[in-house]
Amino acid sequence: MIIVAPTAFKEALGPVAASRAIAAGLKSSLKKRKIEIYPLSDGGDGFLECISYYLKGHRLRNTILHVTGPTGEQTRTSALVCGKQAYIESASILGLRLLPEEKRNPFKTTSQGLGQAILTLLDRGMEEVMVGLGGSCTIDGGRAALEVLGARFLDSRGNPLPQGPAGLASLKSIDLTGLDPRIKKQVLILWDVDNPLLGPYGALIYAPQKGAKPKDLKVLKHGLERYAEVAELAIAQRLDHRRGMGAAGGIAFGFAALAGCKTMSGADYMLRLSGLRDKLKKDDTVISGEGRLDKQSLSYKVIGALRRLPHRRLILLCGEIAVQIAPRDRRTTAISILPGPMNRSQAMAKTAEYLKQTATQIGRLLT
Repeated sequence: MIIVAPTAFKEALGPVAASRAIAAGLKSSLKKRKIEIYPLSDGGDGFLECISYYLKGHRLRNTILHVTGPTGEQTRTSALVCGKQAYIESASILGLRLLPEEKRNPFKTTSQGLGQAILTLLDRGMEEVMVGLGGSCTIDGGRAALEVLGARFLDSRGNPLPQGPAGLASLKSIDLTGLDPRIKKQVLILWDVDNPLLGPYGALIYAPQKGAKPKDLKVLKHGLERYAEVAELAIAQRLDHRRGMGAAGGIAFGFAALAGCKTMSGADYMLRLSGLRDKLKKDDTVISGEGRLDKQSLSYKVIGALRRLPHRRLILLCGEIAVQIAPRDRRTTAISILPGPMNRSQAMAKTAEYLKQTATQIGRLLT
């Protein structure tokens, strides 16, 4: 069997549309082979799209939430509700895709809207809120979101810290007495990357794409280190080194350490929800892909999760390939869908067309 299971091609094509484009190309040259599609997400872009795809027969409804956007403006986002369960995507509240590159600045962006969305859903009677993390433009450790939920971040005089991640350097104590008790039991955090909060592969590895300049990194590093130190003293437990804690600028750490939320890989969650984890067999061929293949893709994102499951071969269709597949990994092949050199906007405009063309060619090889 051939399994088509891509994730989103960011800012170009969602996982469902990508799956259909690949399947259409394969079917044009593999008319007698069984092909099944399983669009996937790691919790970032395309998370709600995948939830909607897999729960479409469960009386799923879309609900509009009014929250604070990444730069303080009022904006609308949506949540998917299924009974007493709700799903939200942080990328639709504080995502990089919401800001042009020239307006990205981690000192001025906030996670406040995420806290507002969670609180609204809990107040509406949701018994479980699944939060897909990924693609954020913030680096505040989830502090602003947690303040909405009742946490207080104080300086040495007991005064609230100024807004923004720079203020974390003056953090002296964290008052959790007012934190909404529902958060611990009713919120599940799904991280998209397995980076820890601190260290050379921590949350700051993504700071440049969020608008941080080289001179800003020292300030951000000092703030996150102080945040981790005070938070871990407050709970008498070290979490900053754990996998996934650096997701979404440290939001995963803030909710795990201070609110006691359960966290897990968004890719693993989606594989379970889709049923693909139990579906794959050793003789299956899997065709996946994403916009940019890098080291992070091969670890705990969708592609990394697929690599750990049974299959005969894994073919990755990507817009850009920024990492080599290890020679010892004979089951995995990465192929660029671009027919030749072109700029990013040109490539994104024809992503579906290029996916279909490449899949057609691959189908001829698989006959």
